[in-house]
Amino acid sequence: MYDKVVSLGSRLHYPITITKLLMSPGDTIKKQQNIIEYKFSWRRKVGDDTWVDETTYTEYDSPAEGKLKEWRIQEGQIIAADVPCMTVEEACGHEVQIQGMCSLCGADMTETNWASEQRDSERAMINMTHDQTGLMVSESVAQKAEHDTQKRLLRQRKLSLVVDLDQTIIHACIEPTVGEWQRDPSNPNHSAVKDVKSFQLNDDGPRGLASGCTYYIKLRPGLSDFLEEISKMYELHVYTMGTRAYALNIAKIVDPDRKLFGNRVISRDENGSITSKSLARLFPVSTDMVVIIDDRADVWPMNRANLIKVVPYDFFKGIGDINGSFLPKRQDILPAPAKSNGATMTDAADSSTEEKSRTGDATRLKEDSSLEDQAAEQEKTLEKQLTDRPLLHMQEELDKEDEKTAQEADSGDASTPPQRHNVLSDDDEELVALQDHLTDIHTSFYETYDRRRDERRQSQPTRPPSHSSAHRRPSVDDGVDLSMVPDVGDILDEIKSNVLSGLVIVLSGLVPLGVPVEESEIGMQAQSFGAQVLNVVSKRVTHLVVSTSTPRTNKVQQAAKIASIKIVNQNWLIDCLSQWRRLDERPYYLAILDADREKSDDATEPVSEVEEGDTEAKNLKDFDWDMADKDLQDFLDDDEEGDSEGDDGNDGDESHNDESESITGNESDASDKPRKKGVKRKASEAKVEDSDSDTDGSVAGESVLAKKQRLSRSRGTSALRSVQSSNDNLEGSGDGENGTLLNRNGQEETNASEEFEFDEADLERDLLAELEAAGD
Repeated sequence: MYDKVVSLGSRLHYPITITKLLMSPGDTIKKQQNIIEYKFSWRRKVGDDTWVDETTYTEYDSPAEGKLKEWRIQEGQIIAADVPCMTVEEACGHEVQIQGMCSLCGADMTETNWASEQRDSERAMINMTHDQTGLMVSESVAQKAEHDTQKRLLRQRKLSLVVDLDQTIIHACIEPTVGEWQRDPSNPNHSAVKDVKSFQLNDDGPRGLASGCTYYIKLRPGLSDFLEEISKMYELHVYTMGTRAYALNIAKIVDPDRKLFGNRVISRDENGSITSKSLARLFPVSTDMVVIIDDRADVWPMNRANLIKVVPYDFFKGIGDINGSFLPKRQDILPAPAKSNGATMTDAADSSTEEKSRTGDATRLKEDSSLEDQAAEQEKTLEKQLTDRPLLHMQEELDKEDEKTAQEADSGDASTPPQRHNVLSDDDEELVALQDHLTDIHTSFYETYDRRRDERRQSQPTRPPSHSSAHRRPSVDDGVDLSMVPDVGDILDEIKSNVLSGLVIVLSGLVPLGVPVEESEIGMQAQSFGAQVLNVVSKRVTHLVVSTSTPRTNKVQQAAKIASIKIVNQNWLIDCLSQWRRLDERPYYLAILDADREKSDDATEPVSEVEEGDTEAKNLKDFDWDMADKDLQDFLDDDEEGDSEGDDGNDGDESHNDESESITGNESDASDKPRKKGVKRKASEAKVEDSDSDTDGSVAGESVLAKKQRLSRSRGTSALRSVQSSNDNLEGSGDGENGTLLNRNGQEETNASEEFEFDEADLERDLLAELEAAGD
């Protein structure tokens, strides 16, 4: 039996007055049966300006069926708005429905009547089965089913793993060249494609020219062993944007005995969205025990915390995701095009979506676009594979290069055929790192879970056994306590955030135009691994990550002048994110032109932190420190002379204000802010407009102290001014910084700020004393 609270609804002419309750608790009521009599007042217009008050008596019909348990209203009650009126005990709660019918009692859930404001089908709105879109359950049923699943997994010491197919664990294409290479042992690609599987989709496949085409499926290297080991720790689910027929054919290849995935396969036919995936489709109540592996992070907008993003598996060069027409355009970066056995891949292989994304082709598919439109787009993409045959053309280009190389070698033996290089290679190792990540997560999850349960047991008071309990059998701890389950997303975040912690990264040529770097796909990934991502090169930056397609940009030229910045290609960041560890940058260093370094003495590779101080010291080898000391002493002597000249009260106030601006960097009230050690001022404030100067060089209205500061700054032979020039050569002008003051040992006095800091305690004391005197 199920208790249902029934409301009056919004259709009544409120306020109403209950005149009579026609049923009593315990009575059986049916839908559309009169159960309440009530009245309401309203005004009727009888003339141009005449209104008459009317009272109408009417009945209320039951929208529910069952036994009346209790009334929640009473006779004579005035009701101003919709409220619960009764509780009905129903024979069926209709919590499990299939195709609009209650699977428990067989009632039609789509039936509507004038007495009901909502359909009974709305009582079961959750679809959490893999292969059945018509089976819907209520929230309470979904919660119970999910809790049962979690308890079962806890007993088995497992988690749930949602696995994407295309470019995650397999790569697919329909290029007929693959079949030809499989049948030709003499082809250099034969060994790479000999294990490729194939199938046809005659009934559920694409239409047009691609109808009845053969799909070629390459399993990611080591997939069989990977799935076997992972299945000991995870219950596996397939989640793909391919059709169900496509997904089931892949599942037969990957899991022929149905031991790994069983029937836990969900495709775009059951997904409910044509542009994104959601764990709520399978786990509507809790995702605390669910991990995702996918080559796309952007298609999981609500579940990034649970995602392990893998490097896309790109075995069939230039093909990409065969079901990519149903997904947004890629926004992440892909590995740089590699060289195949000494031969550079052609433009066809380099037509990656990364370049399209970088140049601004970032148009995303809209949710309101129809499934038919996306299917038509996919058919065009498949037809292009059949007609253009990109793999064949790439091999032909390699053969031409091989022949050219052989001719240039001029071996003299015309009978010896040139060595042929292959387009396809089977050297991917992503699953090795992925297995380590999944093992670490599983271990950390259950260590946390066990620790929480131990802490709870230790915190509970121990009681001596009673006489009645002495004869009881000891309870068995089955390892199940849902309240102690940690969130796997928190564990994943903790592990990842330590990888690039402390690094400050700028991206060059890798973010689509118009997209803020911190909101870009690669920017969000780097941040999730602990890095700080900026858009501007400065001395704070530790790494500049550069696209290999645009190796010389303004950012590269700016970073080349800062020795501490490591300038690496995109593969360094990709490999760090894949392996979950900070890798040595040296194999990924980008070759920098000498012209980009200008006057810098740096080597082609970024120098280490140890070498940086030596480089800056060399650039200051001609700096005259004696002259700098003399200038500073002259400045202090001038200030002491100014004390004896005297100023009136107004000048003193003005001097105080001017100097306060100089010290605090244009702050309105220096006295309200704590002073830092040393005196700071911006270089731009050291300039005085000629138009404001008198014939003797003084500025109208300036104080004596301000005048002496100006005269000291304007000395052409000042060694202090040469500090700015020297550091400008080190840093360049691209960062908008004025330089860093170095001491005699070539060490920084400040950290990459826009201001100079004269860290001289005597100077500060003298200036503050003069300010106080001037204020008095």
